[in-house]
Amino acid sequence: MRKKLLRGLNLTSSKTYLLITGLAATVWFLVRVIPKPSRARYPCMQVAAPMMSSFVIYLLGISASWFSFRKFRQAFYRSRYLAGSLFLFLTLVAFAFIFLWDSKDTIARALVPADNTFPVPSNQPVGEAKGLYPGRVVWVHDQGATNENYVPQDGSEDFWFSDENADEAVIQDMLATAITKYAGTSDLSAAWDSIFRAFNRTHGRGDAGYTKGEKIAFKINLTNQSASYHERPRRMDATPQLLSAVLDQLVNVVGVSEFDITLGDPYREFRQEYKDLVMSKFPAVYYVDGEGSDGVDQTVPSSEAVLKFSDKRYESTLPQQYLDATYHINIPCLKTHNEGGITLIAKNHQGSFLEKGDDPAGQYAINMHYSLAANSRGTRQYRHTVDYMGHAETGGKGLIYIIDGIWGGESWQGWISKYKSDPFNNDYPSSLFVGQDPVALESVCYDVMFQEYITDPSKINYPVQFKDEIADHLKQCASSDYWPAAIQYDPEGDGTPIGSLGVFEHWNNPTDRQYSRNLGTGDGIELLYYNAAAMA
Repeated sequence: MRKKLLRGLNLTSSKTYLLITGLAATVWFLVRVIPKPSRARYPCMQVAAPMMSSFVIYLLGISASWFSFRKFRQAFYRSRYLAGSLFLFLTLVAFAFIFLWDSKDTIARALVPADNTFPVPSNQPVGEAKGLYPGRVVWVHDQGATNENYVPQDGSEDFWFSDENADEAVIQDMLATAITKYAGTSDLSAAWDSIFRAFNRTHGRGDAGYTKGEKIAFKINLTNQSASYHERPRRMDATPQLLSAVLDQLVNVVGVSEFDITLGDPYREFRQEYKDLVMSKFPAVYYVDGEGSDGVDQTVPSSEAVLKFSDKRYESTLPQQYLDATYHINIPCLKTHNEGGITLIAKNHQGSFLEKGDDPAGQYAINMHYSLAANSRGTRQYRHTVDYMGHAETGGKGLIYIIDGIWGGESWQGWISKYKSDPFNNDYPSSLFVGQDPVALESVCYDVMFQEYITDPSKINYPVQFKDEIADHLKQCASSDYWPAAIQYDPEGDGTPIGSLGVFEHWNNPTDRQYSRNLGTGDGIELLYYNAAAMA
């Protein structure tokens, strides 16, 4: 009998896979949450919870169908036709429920937009360009940054973040190129000085460079630190070699003391690979995460809820290191998102906030997703990401933005895959995007991702499916002309609405990739693209 059952169990079928993962998720959830209920808010538990609930519901459906069918047979044998008909109906309902459970994931993932047309016309900038050179974005692309033969595979001991797969020397050169080209000088020290002076001039601090003792706070993206060890080879986060390169320039070129730098994703784990590849080189930097351990301090939230959602629905603390810093450096990853469409500079700050009742070790904030693209369709809708980008302690202190496109990821899980579109041509993105205008940077990266996701139909097309809503977010960041009628974005709650956070524009075409400042037709974005192969 046992052999017969095993022969009937198809271990490669999706149903068997779902049953096994559902059972495993249920056991894991109960083992982790029963001893400490607050763990239910952990991101990994939030991933396990739907699997567990689906598994339990599926078992209930099976049990209900078996019970109803048994009662149906008994009723007909006893000529109780009315009761038998009722139980037959219940049996059919239970079977239909099981079918819907089995197919719901396929239904949910069937994202088919009307067309692949970009949501706004080309070269019609919206908003006010920012930065040393207003609207300038530097894109540095070097395929030597990553190992093109790397295969992301569950259970592998070969990890994307290893020095064998991410070349730190190449990434250091890429960052130096990006910073100097952005500032328009070949001298790295002079470039950084220009960047600090541009920030200070526009923030009422005079024409001053960096002053010893001023603090710098980083926000990096470590969302996938909740991933299991088994999945870690396929799910990217901030590239450690890039973090080391940025710290190296700040400490050894600008002259910032390690003691004046705070680095981390405030409520995510600063895992061992970051300790090995970053902390070991800069041990005096103040590293933070949600729990604190082994050389990493626990994030301390501000004593007051300093961020106010402009629709009055939520308020939140911020990490105290943001408030203590003079400058902020935001390093998001080049990723799409199942609810936001894209997750770049603004969405990276989802990890900076706490819902009421949360503590640093149990940050969740999923309820703050309600105004993301998938959850609030259409245009001129309230977008809390505008508040995130516009707050005085986040975007208001934004010295420079560095979008980490070394690997690139699909959905919030950051599944690693090669890019098929030009100029990547079936290799990893191996790119950095740098500038001081956060809206311009998001605009360029959205153009890049949109083109990739219409080129490669194997990827889930979040940037295309939610294109109108993504453009809505970018327009609202750029100009109050696109705000909802009932909303005044005032994330500090002090009665003063924000101004333009930068400029939004769509390039002319994916081959030339030119914006209005490149073409001399407007005051929008200027994209400077540097390919290492062409520069060699």
